[in-house]
Amino acid sequence: MKGIVLVLCVWVSLSLPAVAAPRAAIDSLQHLLAGPHPDTVRVVLLTQLAAELTQIDPLATIVYSRQALQLAQQVGFERGQVMALVRLGAGFREAGNYPAALQFGLRGLHLAEQLKDQPLTARALNALGYLNCEQGNSRAALFYLQRARQVAERSHTDAVLTRVLGNIGNVYQQLHQPDSALFYSRQGLALDLRNHDLSSEVGDAAMLGNIYASMGNQPLAEHYYRYSLHRAQGAGFTFALCRAYLGQARLFYPAAGWPADSALYFAQQALLVARQGNYPRGQLEAAQFLATALAARHDTAAAFRYLRLANTTRDTLFSANKVSQMQALDVSERLRLSELDVAHAQAAARRRQSWLLAALAAAIPALALLGYYSRQRQRANRQLNARNAELEAQREELRTALARLEETQAQLVQSEKMAFLGELTAGIAHELQNPLAFVQNFAEVSALLVDDMTGDGPAPAATDHGHEVLLAGLRRNLREISQHGQRATSIISSMLARSRGAAVPRMPTDLNALALEYLRMAYQGLRAKDKSFVAARTTHLAEHLPLVSVVAPDLGRVLLNLFTNAFYAVHQRRKLGEAGYTPTISLRTALLPSGHVEIRVLDNGSGIPVAVQASIFQPFFTTKPSGEGTGLGLALAHDIIVRDHGGTLTVDSRENDFTEFCICLPVPQ
Repeated sequence: MKGIVLVLCVWVSLSLPAVAAPRAAIDSLQHLLAGPHPDTVRVVLLTQLAAELTQIDPLATIVYSRQALQLAQQVGFERGQVMALVRLGAGFREAGNYPAALQFGLRGLHLAEQLKDQPLTARALNALGYLNCEQGNSRAALFYLQRARQVAERSHTDAVLTRVLGNIGNVYQQLHQPDSALFYSRQGLALDLRNHDLSSEVGDAAMLGNIYASMGNQPLAEHYYRYSLHRAQGAGFTFALCRAYLGQARLFYPAAGWPADSALYFAQQALLVARQGNYPRGQLEAAQFLATALAARHDTAAAFRYLRLANTTRDTLFSANKVSQMQALDVSERLRLSELDVAHAQAAARRRQSWLLAALAAAIPALALLGYYSRQRQRANRQLNARNAELEAQREELRTALARLEETQAQLVQSEKMAFLGELTAGIAHELQNPLAFVQNFAEVSALLVDDMTGDGPAPAATDHGHEVLLAGLRRNLREISQHGQRATSIISSMLARSRGAAVPRMPTDLNALALEYLRMAYQGLRAKDKSFVAARTTHLAEHLPLVSVVAPDLGRVLLNLFTNAFYAVHQRRKLGEAGYTPTISLRTALLPSGHVEIRVLDNGSGIPVAVQASIFQPFFTTKPSGEGTGLGLALAHDIIVRDHGGTLTVDSRENDFTEFCICLPVPQ
């Protein structure tokens, strides 16, 4: 059976053309998998297919690697398990799940070492080195990669050595040692061309572009970037495309001054490729570059949007929970290595003792040498005991560190749960304030109407005609109480569904009617609290506005929050007593040529200071005095528009002049 597997491995590697596009190789492997094969052969085919998809679709790599691992475990195919584990680690690495990548990579390395399979050991070491390089752990990456190079050279595994050399060049570039980086990257590219390894070739070419760019040689940098893009575009290698596009963007970005449009174009291409290829690390670097470049061009809104994307991606890759998991796995690996050192030391001691006994047996005729060898043995035993004591102390220290890390991880998880619970509770309370205020006001008015009807109030009892008028008003108030009570129930149901992650159905909605309704409700709410407040309301509603599929209660909650804030702002400015000031709220809707619907809410209130505009959508941030706001209204509104409806919510404001919020929603075809 092993012979069949080896023959098939060679056949697969030779049957696909060396210069063929990766898609042809993928199609060929999928065609082979469709046929009947022994289980061990299917394991090899699955891991080969996962390898071809690593730089194109890491999620598919994870799926095929899991299938290969399960099948290899079922049939007891240990070499297949190593191949699947290493490929699983690569898939999780490209998908941004570094703890899972480290866990599967270490499992693959341990099993390869147990099998004493040098080519597989070199692959596992190279994967761990590249993982540490992706995380910026340059020294750890260099440790694994140098070991991988030694093993690959001893076993003459050029297919692994070509990857290792390029990765070592990448690490030296991280360490700002361009000469060493250039030396290894050139060797890696030459070996790539000899082995027809297109995936490694495009990555090494892009890295050479980075190296020459850091050395100030722009013509050579542009040459290698264009070369990498030309070779990688047809293959769809996400990592190489991201690296080459970002490298070109940095070439067009000046040391100071206004970034060129070319820099923004290449950076946006890098972000697009990273998103399409599910490559979080490339998405993080592209978003960071765009945020910096757009900030230099004073495009604050766009820069802030990309900065939020970069922060979200960074949290996904390097959250405190993931860092603690990585540290725990690293401590476990160090503990394993220390235990291996103990085992090696004990084996060496046993060998020395065997040699000593053999020497003593051979030296029986020369009794004078007996004392000498005895002293040597005692000295070796003392050294071994000292070494054992030292290693035991190190193991105990590592166990303590591991326990502390596990405790910290549990505390982080509990803190995240409590923070989410507090945010949900505060959000529900904040959202319920408006409908409950309406219910209370209409209930008080209804009580007064009943008193007038029965004659218990300060006014004289009404006549029959007066009773009819009072009853009509009472019915209207009861309808309002019922409507706002149902709205409060809807808010509670929606918030609870959101906390469980349940999907809320969307319905085609007339946005003009919805906006007018909530403008009226917000104005009535403020008038109920302060009868002296009066504000002008102007509307410019687009005719023939199409129906948009939205969650109407959620969107209404957003509009009510924006209108309430606008009325609050003009009310606060009116209190200052400016001569000739008229509080004004403007509502405008429009259908954009891009196929989006736009809702704008403009007020001439006190405005928002520039220093705090970047923070208004953050949870628990509020510009209102203490006790007048929870800081969750705009944060929840932003989540509803952006996360739930796929739109945008932006703000433009000038202090003591105006504030305008703009909601932009896509209209499905």
